[in-house]
Amino acid sequence: MVDPQGSVKGIRKLLDDMASQNMKPTAAMCHSALAALTNHPDYVLRQEILDTMQEFWFTIDTPARQSVVLGLLRDEQYELAYSRLTEMIEQGAHIAIWVFDIFVMVFGKLGFVDEMMSLLYRRKSLQGEDSAISSILYYALDVCSSAFHYPGTLFAWNSAVRSSLFQPADGIVENVLATAARHGDASLATEALDMMSRRTRVLAYHYEAVAEAFAASGDMTGAFRILCIMKKNGIRIVRGNTRVVSEALRRHPKLMSDAEAALRAVAHDEQLPVAMVGVVVEALAETQGSEAAMDLYRDVACLCGEHANSTMMQTLIINSPDEETTRALVKDYTAHIAEDDDPVRDSHVYGALVTRCAEAGELDLAFRFASQALVAMGGSKTRRLDWVKVLVAKAAEVEDGRIWGVVDELRKDEETGALVERLLRQMRMTKRASELKM
Repeated sequence: MVDPQGSVKGIRKLLDDMASQNMKPTAAMCHSALAALTNHPDYVLRQEILDTMQEFWFTIDTPARQSVVLGLLRDEQYELAYSRLTEMIEQGAHIAIWVFDIFVMVFGKLGFVDEMMSLLYRRKSLQGEDSAISSILYYALDVCSSAFHYPGTLFAWNSAVRSSLFQPADGIVENVLATAARHGDASLATEALDMMSRRTRVLAYHYEAVAEAFAASGDMTGAFRILCIMKKNGIRIVRGNTRVVSEALRRHPKLMSDAEAALRAVAHDEQLPVAMVGVVVEALAETQGSEAAMDLYRDVACLCGEHANSTMMQTLIINSPDEETTRALVKDYTAHIAEDDDPVRDSHVYGALVTRCAEAGELDLAFRFASQALVAMGGSKTRRLDWVKVLVAKAAEVEDGRIWGVVDELRKDEETGALVERLLRQMRMTKRASELKM
């Protein structure tokens, strides 16, 4: 009845037949029934057999208890099965290694990774190296890395890969790399990347994962060197490739000064991609104001061999509270960035750019961004129009007629047009009141 073709009905039939023949149960018979119930679980029958064993004073030894916990596992009573097994472990029972292996495989498949690893630690400490451990560790590495479970991934990697017990598949190595990146283990990430580089072409997101691991561990120099290696291997560094560094800087603002120093250190050996310097400039500007980033911004040409890009300069303009700094940035922007090279931004960013440029009196660039803002708004012109008020006020001061083109465009939407008219009336009333006071 232990065979998969057996059944609970078969077990019951045999027991009933023996009872009808007045055959008393034996310890061997009860153990066989419990073993059969591991494949064909039936809680009631299992309890009846255990009661019979107690009644006849048969020893419920470790093999019998193993059969019970395996039956509970097969019956999908996972918490109870785990509880009973750990109870046996704590009592010092000599549990068969294959029982541990079954629990490890089942819990891994179910995603109970912490419980799986707890049993695997115990299994390895009890048995050490054996013929099955390689397969179990390979399975554990696959499960843990897929779930980004760092302790389990590191344990399996140290136990099997670093000891050359096996070589994991490419997909598993990628998962190990992603796990190392998420948990800031630069050493593990570098090992995984090195293994991948010997097998296949390394792609941008592989390098980004290693850079993320360095950044998460606080090693900004390491993160930037990885991005430079990426550039040397023919992958162009764009703003998206630096996202992991940007996130690390925002999570840990104390890294800002380290990041600037790291850039300058790496630049001693090679020219840096503009996007790599830009991520630090933008993080400084957004968290501490543009003044804090101006020294690094002024050195972009020296560090990178080319001028700052439009996104970096726009971020500095938006976060510049000082009008003199804003004017200097606007002058740079107009000199180096053609209108066709302006990046497409959302209406919120355009509004901030128009406001900063208008407040600094730089109306040429303000109207340039205003026209782009109108295109970005499309049919939804009822979004925030704070920038319109600033632009209208500044244009009115110098009697710049370009403002009417913006106003006419906004009037095409009935609701927005009403808001603009109300804004214009308020401004006329304010102007008239100031004239009367004079």
